[in-house]
Amino acid sequence: MPKPAKTRNLGTWTEAKYWGAIRSHLRRLFRHNWEPKKQALMASRRPSENKARPLLKWEFKCAACGEWFPREEVEIDHIIPCGSLLKEGDIGPFLTRYLPEDVSAYQILHLGCHSVKTNAERAAKKTSK
Repeated sequence: MPKPAKTRNLGTWTEAKYWGAIRSHLRRLFRHNWEPKKQALMASRRPSENKARPLLKWEFKCAACGEWFPREEVEIDHIIPCGSLLKEGDIGPFLTRYLPEDVSAYQILHLGCHSVKTNAERAAKKTSK
């Protein structure tokens, strides 16, 4: 299999690396300051009832399994997958899917539940090709 052509950044980056860098920076930029994501997270929290961790202030409910977890064990998930920026090559539609304005477009998932969902989406994408 031939190596992908390096068509970006004066011939030092492939298309995949170029779009990956853009995607990575968008994620970093909007990780903590996109209000609908923050509100979805806040809507799923309660004061901690974890007796084993008395200093834990909040717990968050997983939308998949219904269990309660500390913040470091949950992720904010897009209910509808964002899709691939690389394949489209057009940032507008990707941003619309990546940054929905509606709080209900997000769900809070425990790390394990999020992995299951992500792996299922990837498997479905492979079978649809």
